[in-house]
Amino acid sequence: MLPSMIPFDPLRGKPPEEPFVPDLSEGAETGVYLALLELIDEGLIITGDETIIDVNSAACRLLEREYRELANRPLADIFPDERAFLEARARLLIQGEMRGSLRVALPGGRHRDFRFVAAARLRPGIHALILSPDLLAETRPEDDGDRVWPRLAAALAQPVIVVDDQRRVSAANAAALESLGMRRDALIGQPVEDCLKLDWPSAGGAPIARIHATRHDEPLQARVLDGPRPGWHLLVLPAGVSTQAGTVAAPAASSPPTRRSNQLAILNDQLELHFQPLVNARTGAIHSGEALLRWHHPVNGVIPFRRFAHAARDDGRLPELGGWALRAACRAAQAWPSTQGRSPSVTVNIAIEQILHGALVQQVTTALSESGIEPQRLELDLDEQVLVAAEDEVAPILHALAALGVRLAIDDFGHGLSTIRRLKRYPIQALKLDPELVRQVGRLDESDAVVESIVCMARPLGLKVLARGVEDEAQQAFLLALECDLQQGPLFGPPMTAPDFGSFLSDQLFC
Repeated sequence: MLPSMIPFDPLRGKPPEEPFVPDLSEGAETGVYLALLELIDEGLIITGDETIIDVNSAACRLLEREYRELANRPLADIFPDERAFLEARARLLIQGEMRGSLRVALPGGRHRDFRFVAAARLRPGIHALILSPDLLAETRPEDDGDRVWPRLAAALAQPVIVVDDQRRVSAANAAALESLGMRRDALIGQPVEDCLKLDWPSAGGAPIARIHATRHDEPLQARVLDGPRPGWHLLVLPAGVSTQAGTVAAPAASSPPTRRSNQLAILNDQLELHFQPLVNARTGAIHSGEALLRWHHPVNGVIPFRRFAHAARDDGRLPELGGWALRAACRAAQAWPSTQGRSPSVTVNIAIEQILHGALVQQVTTALSESGIEPQRLELDLDEQVLVAAEDEVAPILHALAALGVRLAIDDFGHGLSTIRRLKRYPIQALKLDPELVRQVGRLDESDAVVESIVCMARPLGLKVLARGVEDEAQQAFLLALECDLQQGPLFGPPMTAPDFGSFLSDQLFC
């Protein structure tokens, strides 16, 4: 246990007894388990099959126990009874269930529901369990859910409809009623097929439902999310839709672009790529250029991808936009200069939807064939969600890409807690630190510690760590001290248009 977790107790007049310290020295994960304990807000439990090995302060707080009451104690002690323990152990440690809800025992015979993320068999007989409060379970009494859901839906500004496991509309907020042009009593409590003409998404397709409302000439697109219980769904409609005079108001200039706008952007050749350099901060040599999608809007000017990403995701257009960016980036890289037989690589961001629904392997093969660049010059920055997606869907695609010779990296690493086991099992070669985390380096001790722990974790796994968002020389020096040489951010140059980036490369060295 870390020394900071063993406070002096003035009431007892002496420090508590020395905590149990697990011996994990044989594994590559040694520094990972212990360094991460105090760097996350959720409760983290490192456990064996039967005995808890270590916990962080957040776990002690959530379970309302002192450290010595958890570490080196039976895992069964945190469950209400033996049956609950055996069921939980089967789900998490044997069947490998990665996320869900658990009921644990608190002192005084009380219970509490927690959401969990589990990583079974990090090493033989060693598992990780991350706990956070299950706020939905705590705010929704089991026998009174219908009273709470209208309040939860009403708290959202975006139109939301809640459909229960009986295909009945359990709740809808005022924004949804306005978008549909319906009265509350005509929607809430009614079978969804009776009050809405609804086309659910097809199996394996984008999670988009089509709602045919009487006041709209075209169907509304609704994103389908899993609800609070098995079989429940949330339908999230586009924001800003109005039915005044039976028409849909056009979005304001600052509103997120719509599916039709995205289609027009492609048809009218309004999309373009900008490139930002990734530099070896120790030598100054250019390693690669990251392709950043931009929409050159005829009225609003250049719009960065983050402003229309949500609309593209809601409309199922991300695979198409990603394919366009991939081909355009490879074509641009083909024209980049070389120095001493070396040419810079090109980096393209890949969304999880493009991996699962976008025929990514074929898109990459086509882009490489059309451009003629070597596969080794292409790096795909994968959405961090790839580490928590279904392994049987993701693993074949990643291995096929690696077989082509392209490099794979996890983008924005450190934004959330990822599954270390997947990092070892997938053909990942690099981690890119989340820019928001890097920007706090040198300003927040916690950010310094998180970055250092990630680098320490990556090294024994054979992973390079790259930093994005570097703004000043102090951050550069801190990262260099950790041997994080490849860096990107305002300190090394802003995003540039493709012609400007080509000119920028003309007198550079490459690595």
